[in-house]
Amino acid sequence: MKRLWCYFTIILGLLLGACSDNSNSGGSNNAVGAGPGPAPDTRFLDDQALNWSVTGVFSSASSCGGCHSASRVGDAPAVMRAPNAITDTVPSVTGEDISPYSGWNSSVMANAFTDPYFRAKMKLETEQFPELAGFIEDKCLTCHAPMARTHAHQTGTSLEIEDCALLTDGCYRADSAVEEPHAREAISCTVCHQIDAQVLDGSVNSGNYTIADLPDPVIYGPYQSPVTNAMENQTIYIPQYGMQTQVSEVCASCHDLFTPTLDVATDLPTGENFPEQTPYTEWLNSDYAVGGSHEQSCQDCHMGRMADAFMTRIAVKRNGDVNSNWPERTPFFSHEMVGGNAWLLDLMETYRKELGLTHVSSAGELANRAARTREFLKAAATLSVTNENYTGDTLSFDLTVTNHTGHKFPTSFPSRRAWLAVRVTDASSDTIVFESGFPDETGRLSVDRAFTAEDCLAPRKAGGFDSAPCYQPHLDQVSTSTDIPIYEAVMAGTDGAITQVLLYADSHLKDNRILPQGFDIASAPEAIWPVGVGGDGDFLPGSDSVHYSLPLGNGLGSLSVEAVLFYQTVRPSFVDSTKGQHEWIEHFQIMAASQPPTAEVLGQVTFNLP
Repeated sequence: MKRLWCYFTIILGLLLGACSDNSNSGGSNNAVGAGPGPAPDTRFLDDQALNWSVTGVFSSASSCGGCHSASRVGDAPAVMRAPNAITDTVPSVTGEDISPYSGWNSSVMANAFTDPYFRAKMKLETEQFPELAGFIEDKCLTCHAPMARTHAHQTGTSLEIEDCALLTDGCYRADSAVEEPHAREAISCTVCHQIDAQVLDGSVNSGNYTIADLPDPVIYGPYQSPVTNAMENQTIYIPQYGMQTQVSEVCASCHDLFTPTLDVATDLPTGENFPEQTPYTEWLNSDYAVGGSHEQSCQDCHMGRMADAFMTRIAVKRNGDVNSNWPERTPFFSHEMVGGNAWLLDLMETYRKELGLTHVSSAGELANRAARTREFLKAAATLSVTNENYTGDTLSFDLTVTNHTGHKFPTSFPSRRAWLAVRVTDASSDTIVFESGFPDETGRLSVDRAFTAEDCLAPRKAGGFDSAPCYQPHLDQVSTSTDIPIYEAVMAGTDGAITQVLLYADSHLKDNRILPQGFDIASAPEAIWPVGVGGDGDFLPGSDSVHYSLPLGNGLGSLSVEAVLFYQTVRPSFVDSTKGQHEWIEHFQIMAASQPPTAEVLGQVTFNLP
């Protein structure tokens, strides 16, 4: 049975989007935040953190940055420096450094292995399924420590057999990863630029990308006729044009993630896959896909694409000089890798020392990237109001959330949520007469107390468990303060009960995340259909409208109304369910208690009625 289970789970390709490892990452003898916390991680407090040696087919990002860096301030012609004005087509000698290494260095991609929620959530899954612990870590590290995991399997080194009976070729474990700088550098230059053209057919997901082994490693780039001599002389790589570097399919190789479902009663695989996150498939079924009316690739939005007219050389000499004979290129991407998780960047900034980041990012860099992420998030969705009316004792109006992303809003890991908040004030007395959806200082809503009840978070539920009190159903009408429209994906296990355990996830109790523009349910795969929104005629591709009808009573003066669209990357039920024995779980709990997941304001409207 074990070998059958192994065979089946290998075929399904277990890869979790929030993972941890099996290592000791420091003691618990430092007072941090809410109590004893992680000691400073001092494994890489020297040059090894950045300048590790070539390992198999992989090189450090700093070695790439030696040439793919901006020219010195004041040097002409300028290379990879921001233009003076948005309409300028050439770099400015005094402009901001927009080189790939500068953009990538403080991104979540660069810290995918260091991410404390990743570590804690993954370790929780291995505690839930100890017999699968090695397999889970190995598959998770395929995307969270891809250089180290790929190298281990290409060379047969750093693989552990004893704890990996379910795999005949061994597992790459987090105990190894935490000790290796090429693991801790996570999703680096020589990962994405070595993924081969197999991804172009759109069938590669869940970490099933291919990277060629030695002896002749190829590095792919987005430009035709690459200048080869300099790179071949300075590195182990043969540069080639690779269309895959420019298309969304290369991102799908990790960011579309399907996990096998384990039966809640038996912990055996059911043979079904669960769509843990599917931003690529959502994009493919939107107006943002190739040929659509809003055509944009993942790279166009998330990598900091400069205007098409902007042209720059993409490298300098090792000594920093500019070679004027090298061609200027367009389009150019700054490699910001900006996404939707400002809170994680804030958390890593606060705990730089504890996470061992002091030699890979300067103080303030992660906070600056968090600020850039918040700016980026504000373009994800807009909030508008229509049909405002105050008649008798009832205030009514409609709020519409419009999705401006090329995927569902919010998308990615299922801990994310967005919601609407409304506050009505009697302007004559400054008295709040209605309030709904405003979070407290810890980012929690009034309804979260019920949603985080012990029975709601239990990995296994009693027979016939009623999940209704554990989440907010989709709302089209709001009339009370507990009616909070929340956009989220809520997972259910094989028993039909709500779950936060990824490998128990079998279906959705609710998925009312706002669809991208152009979404056609007739042609989209069932895996990404909305769930629980039936009968809501305002839930449309690209937007959703909610109708407010608030009985406020008589005797009020003029009313001032404030409506806010909030977003949160890790909702309280996912924080509170991340409880276990491993110290990395404890560390995350301490960090999250001292710096809870923030409620980001993405949109706001106000209006007054007499």
